Amino acid sequence: MHDTTPAQADCLTAFGALRENIASAAGTTIELGEGCNRFPPSPDLARYLSALLDRLIRDGTFSAYAGPRPAAAREAMADLLGTHLNMKLDATNIFFTRGGTEAISLSIAHLAESGHGLVLPLPNYYAFDQCAVRWGAPVTGYYRHDGAVHPTGAALPPRTCLVEVLPNGVTGARHTLPDGAEPHFTLIDAPFQISAGQPHPIAILRDRMQDTDLDRAALILTASKDLSLPGLRAAVIVTRDKALLQHLARDRFERMAMSGNPIGEIVMIFYASLLAVLEAPAEQTGKLVQIAHDVAYEAGLPSLPDEETYRSVRDHLAVMSERFRLNNRTLDSPSSPLRRIADLEPAAGYSAFAELRHPQESFLPWVVQCGRSGLLLNPTVVHGGTTDAWETLYPDRQLLRINLSEDPATLDRGLRLLHRYATESAREPSHGFEEAGQAQLLPGRQPAGRSLERLA
Repeated sequence: MHDTTPAQADCLTAFGALRENIASAAGTTIELGEGCNRFPPSPDLARYLSALLDRLIRDGTFSAYAGPRPAAAREAMADLLGTHLNMKLDATNIFFTRGGTEAISLSIAHLAESGHGLVLPLPNYYAFDQCAVRWGAPVTGYYRHDGAVHPTGAALPPRTCLVEVLPNGVTGARHTLPDGAEPHFTLIDAPFQISAGQPHPIAILRDRMQDTDLDRAALILTASKDLSLPGLRAAVIVTRDKALLQHLARDRFERMAMSGNPIGEIVMIFYASLLAVLEAPAEQTGKLVQIAHDVAYEAGLPSLPDEETYRSVRDHLAVMSERFRLNNRTLDSPSSPLRRIADLEPAAGYSAFAELRHPQESFLPWVVQCGRSGLLLNPTVVHGGTTDAWETLYPDRQLLRINLSEDPATLDRGLRLLHRYATESAREPSHGFEEAGQAQLLPGRQPAGRSLERLA
């Protein structure tokens, strides 16, 4: 019999081990580091999307695989995003996908096929490691927030792709890129653009793209996280790399019946125009909305939201950013059970990465016991990488992801529980945290130090 078990990234194996035999009950379980925007979506945007869905059903758009002008949405996106990023873009540079994860998978599949190895940030979104495993792209190195690199020892392929997540999806910070030879390809993923501070991440992305040659680079941009609508699966790949564009076109042809996403495309066009509104003074909103409406009209697309909806969404996102700031202050308070890592202050998004003030004798078994007590935590090991990479780049660091979009009362309750469990275990290491087994976290590796240990 052949082994039909699919290959899996170490971080997914780690997550499964941490959650095994842990039942989460709504109302009684708190997860402090979920990778999802917990702030509710704008009700005015929801009303617009409801009306848009009704229109697309009634006019037959959802009864066809493609509209009469398949490039229209790409032309509008190129116009609005190109203007905002101060770049010359056209429809051929734009490819819509069903979410950022699909964009990552399609891009890495091409990179593996064309002989590229990957250099990944650590921490990172699980999809980068999992897609590398799935498509056979060797990960030749991981780099941390200050640019320090851990070579994995994998055989060096003919070409290298540097992956940059701007800002990092787990830490929320902009990471320093590693020194070394210029990569053959650069993949930039921009998961968030809504900021709780300065400088504005939209300006950071614009500056970064000015130095980027899209003939050998690609940008992944998604609206899902900022708009709290991950189920829409709305994202775009921006590139001039002909080989990648051919790969994307082949994939679309093969999956024609499932690759169309008219609502996701309109949402991305709206998002591109919304970024301009968010960055500009309020008195320019009317002018910017009119420009967006003109672009959509010329492309023959459904009307974008009216000016009042743009204003209400802008105000809604300002309240969301204020929640991020409030929770950030709570995380930094003297009573917090966590402390910051230098140079990892979030620049955008709802994610932060911080260290336990009261180190645990056995960190990961303690995380498991917290989960069994109703407090789900997401430590280092579920955020990409390998045992060796974590121990080299973040030695003896007991780090947790914290979701800054959580309801402030829930976050406060979770941090109080975290403080209680951490201090109780620190005073009495055996109290409530006995090891009930010797299941190793990452199969095939020998854990060392405190980064990866045997789980209870």
